[in-house]
Amino acid sequence: AGRRLRYRMLSKCRNFRGERERRGYQLAVTRRKEEEPSSSSIYNLNDPWTPTLDFTDFINNETIAGQDLVAGVTAGFLHIPHAEDIPNTVTVANSVGFFLRPYNFFDQDPSINSADSIYFREDQDPGACDVNPLACLSEAAACAPDLPAFSHGGFFHN
Repeated sequence: AGRRLRYRMLSKCRNFRGERERRGYQLAVTRRKEEEPSSSSIYNLNDPWTPTLDFTDFINNETIAGQDLVAGVTAGFLHIPHAEDIPNTVTVANSVGFFLRPYNFFDQDPSINSADSIYFREDQDPGACDVNPLACLSEAAACAPDLPAFSHGGFFHN
């Protein structure tokens, strides 16, 4: 049982001109230590070649089995401007990040215990009230508004 860390990144991170800061590592997992409350500093942006707080000092090949852990995750991307950025840059697909998800930590999906969750098997009738209590709610109890059908008149160009 453990955790899975999954990246949503567009490019690999690289060191630049001897840079020793966090950007050189996409992921670094270390033991948690009370005397290491932070692995970066707001002042590191000013001089990445001689950082105020050097992240590489935290990486010392200690065993991590059975320990409280800290994951140093670098998330970033490079945007190269192009003609479609004028007058504004589209940001819909320009995102990076990571997911920290359980991995064989639970016996089943923990969301099954959420309010109003329903679980039924193939041989059960999803319309039966004893199997699916939400199927027997009155229409007034449903919170979804009654919206008219969507229609689109097209685009008009002069």
